[in-house]
Amino acid sequence: MGDDSEWMKLPVDQKCEHKLWKARLSGYEEALKTFQKIKDEKSPEWSKFLGLIKKFVTDSNAVVQLKGLEAALVYVENAHVAGKTTGEVVLGVVSKVFNQPKAKAKELGIEICLMYIEIEKAEAVKEELLKGLDNKNPKIVVACIETLRKALRNKWL
Repeated sequence: MGDDSEWMKLPVDQKCEHKLWKARLSGYEEALKTFQKIKDEKSPEWSKFLGLIKKFVTDSNAVVQLKGLEAALVYVENAHVAGKTTGEVVLGVVSKVFNQPKAKAKELGIEICLMYIEIEKAEAVKEELLKGLDNKNPKIVVACIETLRKALRNKWL
């Protein structure tokens, strides 16, 4: 138990990359709170998480991934640098989120994709979603179609 609490002393970004799922969960929760507190979309605080957002959506633990998806959505909604993560995050959503059995994870994945479209990264999102249509997993194909349908209905594509 002694080394179990060592990760609690780590900064948020290191918790998000930790091998223990509890540490990552704590890191994603702290990141979410941090994202909600930042009022300035151009704050340098956003850049600290630029390389981590893909990990938020592709976490191997389903419970932790759900919290990561929540944090990623707030990041994409508010950070001016979010557009730089479009390709890798949407690829992660298509490959690691759309095949999840949890409906909440898929909903958050779709919301993340739609938010990227809203911040004018439609081409990159469309490209990844169209690639997803070639996937052998029908769950992924259906989620990609659903996301494209929602984007078209909102006249974003």
